[in-house]
Amino acid sequence: FRAMVPYRMYHGDMIPGFPQHPHRGFETITATIEGLVDHADSVGNAGRYGEGDVQWMTAGQGIVHSEMFPLLKMDDANPTRFFQIWLNLPK
Repeated sequence: FRAMVPYRMYHGDMIPGFPQHPHRGFETITATIEGLVDHADSVGNAGRYGEGDVQWMTAGQGIVHSEMFPLLKMDDANPTRFFQIWLNLPK
C-alpha cells in the first residue's frame, strides 16, 4: 500500500486497517493466517478474530463496517496476514 496514490482504502498511522466503509449485495468470508482483526459495524456488532479464525459476513444496505489491525506489541512487529473472498448475492 503506497501512501502517495490518490485513492486507497488502507488507512491508519496509529492503528492500521480499513476504517468504516459500506458494502452491499455480497457475502465476505475473511480467513486469517496470522495476527488479529478487530471488526465492528454501525449497528453495534463487534469482535476480534485471528490466528486461523474465519469470519462470514453478509453485507447489507445501509450498514458500514470497519476492519482494523490492533498493534498489541509496542516493541516488535505486529504482522497481519489474511485473505477475503467476496460472493455476490442474487438480486
